[in-house]
Amino acid sequence: MNDICDSHFHVFGDPEHYPMVATRGYNPPLLSIADHEARFGAYGVGRRVLIQPSCYGADNRCQLDALATLGKNGRAVVAVAPDVSDSELKRMHALGVRGIRVNAVGGSTLSIAQLNTVAPRLASLGWHVQTYVPIGTLPDVADALLATGLPIVLDHFGSPDTRLGLDQPAMQTLAHLLATGRCWVKLSAAFRISRAGAPFTDLQPYARALMQMRSDRLVWGSDWPYIHFIDKLPADFDPLEFFAGTFSDAAEIKALLSDNARVLYQFD
Repeated sequence: MNDICDSHFHVFGDPEHYPMVATRGYNPPLLSIADHEARFGAYGVGRRVLIQPSCYGADNRCQLDALATLGKNGRAVVAVAPDVSDSELKRMHALGVRGIRVNAVGGSTLSIAQLNTVAPRLASLGWHVQTYVPIGTLPDVADALLATGLPIVLDHFGSPDTRLGLDQPAMQTLAHLLATGRCWVKLSAAFRISRAGAPFTDLQPYARALMQMRSDRLVWGSDWPYIHFIDKLPADFDPLEFFAGTFSDAAEIKALLSDNARVLYQFD
């Protein structure tokens, strides 16, 4: 497969040109699109979705400058302040932005409670709202996300607790959200959700359950460069090995790695 889409990764530029917020929780290495290509090109990654990292706040320039180098094969998800202008939203849309990120774990420039203030303008552009919630807490925010009227993208398997089984409230909520047709789930960063560590076999039942719920609403993301986790992963870490060991249907794997992202990120 040579048309895989990595729907979740970040790049980091020279802090002299791209200053970071004082409240950041980490100091990232300098990494570019070329570095991502060197790491993932051999796997068949040909389309890329840049995700605004929390260390830049609502200053999206680093990701947008990288996006400009990708042309038709690139998209981005940004962070915005509540008072973002219509002209700025339209400018970013023309560049290839298709959603905003609300990070319920690492802080955000826009809270879930504030989403309704910008949701109508995002909806007019066909954008979605993406969020990462702490493990097991999806039921606490699901109604607020649905109330925005926007498509919803959930990071990292929707954050189930692998100790609690498939009947846990988080999985019930995921089933409800996926049934609406408005929700997408990124099967990304297994290393953030797994309690067992590599090769993350404790997550396999959850991935299979999500595939059974809505195989057309799942996308893959690497979460590269694995901030906070790079020292915890095997030196020969294969970001796609988990899926080869979890799914046997070639059509499902193709949907996850390639086809579904075309729809969500409007590549066509």
